[in-house]
Amino acid sequence: MGHNHSHHHHSGSKNILVAFFLNAGFAVIEFIGGYLTNSVAIYSDALHDLGDSIALLFSWYSEKISHKDPDEKFTYGYRRFSVLSAFINGFILLGGSFFVLYEAVKRLSSPEPVVPEGMLVLAILGVLVNSIAAWRLSKDDGINQRMVMFHLMEDILGWVAVLIVSIILLFKPWYILDSILSILISLIILRGVYKNMLTVGAIFLQKFPESLEMDQIKEAICSLELVQSVHAVKGWSIDEEHSYLGFHVTVPKVTQMGQIDDIKTKVKAILHDHKVFYSTIEFESSDDYECIEHK
Repeated sequence: MGHNHSHHHHSGSKNILVAFFLNAGFAVIEFIGGYLTNSVAIYSDALHDLGDSIALLFSWYSEKISHKDPDEKFTYGYRRFSVLSAFINGFILLGGSFFVLYEAVKRLSSPEPVVPEGMLVLAILGVLVNSIAAWRLSKDDGINQRMVMFHLMEDILGWVAVLIVSIILLFKPWYILDSILSILISLIILRGVYKNMLTVGAIFLQKFPESLEMDQIKEAICSLELVQSVHAVKGWSIDEEHSYLGFHVTVPKVTQMGQIDDIKTKVKAILHDHKVFYSTIEFESSDDYECIEHK
């Protein structure tokens, strides 16, 4: 069992690394192609691919380091390294997208001629390269791989749009389409980055995890024998998949230590069912005999 998990983890890291080399190599080709074709849409996708390449490199590194066991320095483990990489990548993509928007808006008033033949060749290459990278990553599971897949699918859609525009430009000199396309690509990227940054910000600010069904957790704990109340609940996300919960459980004064240990084991099992693997449970005694779900 352990061997299979290790092999799967190695495969995931390897596929991310392959996707990185494909993206980084193609980003260089795009920058040269953008210069030769004078296309701001190609430049915008080059910046996007460069951002994706950095994201892939961070994802590969965080995929390796995030599986390290907790130690004295990082008592909750290394999982937040993946969140940090998403945060840094978000800023890179934001900066690149705003730069492209600035250049594209300037060109709207005075569109410059582009080389549609070059755009067409790059668009076909773009669809192929990103499809190969997406196909490699589709074999893996995990939030890291899924996030990278969203990036690559976005790239494929962007290149399909460039392909359509370049075909139109072969027949009609509507050069303004290049600027309009780059603005649309940048806005799509910014929308995705904005949503990701909100998630990352919520994790770093230790917002209570929205994915946790606290009412169900409290109800399950309150259904346990001897449990009178669950209160003083605190929680935060370690990363997108792992959460921490701390709370107080009230039991009758006559409850013995062995019974408390038994309750704690059952509470931990309930938390595991809700994917909470880090918790602190404090027990208190009371004369109340009915389970109350305190806020």
